[in-house]
Amino acid sequence: MQSLLDHPWPLGICTAIFLALCIEAGRYIADRSKIQEDSHRKDQMIALRDGLFVLVSLLMGFTLALAAARYSERRTLMIDESNAIGVAYLRAETLATPNSIQAQQLLRQYVDARLDEDGAGLDTTHAADANRRVKQLQEQLWQGSVDATKTDRSAVANAYVSALTQVIDLHEKRVASFENRVPLSVWLLIFAVSAIAVFNRGLTLARRFWLTVLLAPLTIAITVTLIADLDTPSSGFIRIDQRPMLRLRAEIHDQP
Repeated sequence: MQSLLDHPWPLGICTAIFLALCIEAGRYIADRSKIQEDSHRKDQMIALRDGLFVLVSLLMGFTLALAAARYSERRTLMIDESNAIGVAYLRAETLATPNSIQAQQLLRQYVDARLDEDGAGLDTTHAADANRRVKQLQEQLWQGSVDATKTDRSAVANAYVSALTQVIDLHEKRVASFENRVPLSVWLLIFAVSAIAVFNRGLTLARRFWLTVLLAPLTIAITVTLIADLDTPSSGFIRIDQRPMLRLRAEIHDQP
């Protein structure tokens, strides 16, 4: 289930097919149980159907707002991280010459490693290797800052250490934000309520009409696809814009 949520568009197709089958199953049962011939039973099913679709709409709206907020948070953290790296790079210039050159070289490699980490997508091996490289560079940068402050206790050195600390903190926040997904229990609730709603819709159909069978599952499937795409930072069509980090890489690599 979790792996399917990482592929929004196949998930949407599977959802549409599954819900269309649920409508067909409801219509088949309605024919066998003669629901259409009993006006009281039919009225009860119609009232239940309308209430279930209201519940589906509320669940979809809540989950879409949740996924959109987390997407916005990831984008904000990416911008903050690129700004923090840029500040750390500028402050590294104020260190003593050997430490300054080493820190700037490591920060250039760090930006490349961060872009590589974000571009790994669903390739877990590539992502793990990139994350390991990022951690190694963080350790080297921190060790360099420790060595620099041993001989330079000025406010300038402290400012660089503060900027580097923020870079490391923001990386951890970004990793946590990528792991912060819509809970599986919420997805299961959406699929369960949607299946019950469209099944009930099938129970109220007097006869099969392809447009009726198609529209409700397709609408729900499109919404599910959009939510999953927003909630999946490593795949899909809606991705975090990496231009701030790419501009930073171009700027610091162009400097001598």
